[in-house]
Amino acid sequence: MLTESYRYPDTGDHVTGMFIRRHEPYDGYWTTSEDRALGKVAEQLTTTLGARDEVKALDAGCGEGRLLPWLARFSADITAADPDADRLAKASETLVEGTEFSFAVSPITELGGGPYDLVVCSHVIQHVPTSDVTPILRRLAEVTAPGGVLVLAYSRSPIGQGTFSLDSVEAGSEVRSRRVSRDEFDQALRDGDGPALPIRYLDPEVVAADAAAAGWRTEWEWTYHVLDDLGPTDEHIDRDELVNASGPLSRHLGRDLVALLRREAA
Repeated sequence: MLTESYRYPDTGDHVTGMFIRRHEPYDGYWTTSEDRALGKVAEQLTTTLGARDEVKALDAGCGEGRLLPWLARFSADITAADPDADRLAKASETLVEGTEFSFAVSPITELGGGPYDLVVCSHVIQHVPTSDVTPILRRLAEVTAPGGVLVLAYSRSPIGQGTFSLDSVEAGSEVRSRRVSRDEFDQALRDGDGPALPIRYLDPEVVAADAAAAGWRTEWEWTYHVLDDLGPTDEHIDRDELVNASGPLSRHLGRDLVALLRREAA
């Protein structure tokens, strides 16, 4: 289980940045795809949340605070938490007019506060020991108000094909993704000495089932960062819309997924 001594292994997001440069289908796609996904989430939230001054929000596993300005669109009272004190220190530099931030060095499983109306947990559960995922979902439910919303983003696998990888940069610019077992993945996180970044590609059906057991109801999902070979295509083809409009494609393609979950009444 992660503790407050945890340090995220991909310092400066070096491995992730190199992966993007090597694998996005065309320049700018990675950012465009995520912006589209966040826009879709925003459309969902505007119909479910109250006034901004009435919404209490949490960014659970905020990292360096990249999503805090986006979250501030919906809440003027935001708590940001992360077990990596160095990354949280950078997040604490975030300033958004009319928004009060508080910061906590804490793993998600030990979070207090709340109850929160809106919780964001972005690309956290893919980088934690496998035994931590259910406790994380349960703890987030415990600090969320009944009817509150969780925006959960993670690296996904095709349905029924969850996998584990250790990614590292070699020869200065080549990203090596080495498929490993669940035990090797968990051991890499326990060792915590890098330089590889452990990544779990989670089966969306498994995540939905684990979330339901923790008290969440999945209301909406969107797959993005479609890096798969779609044949003769280019930037003029809307890859994300194409995949999400097709049940068979959305079951098997795409690297990331964002889901909107609702806290069930006790």
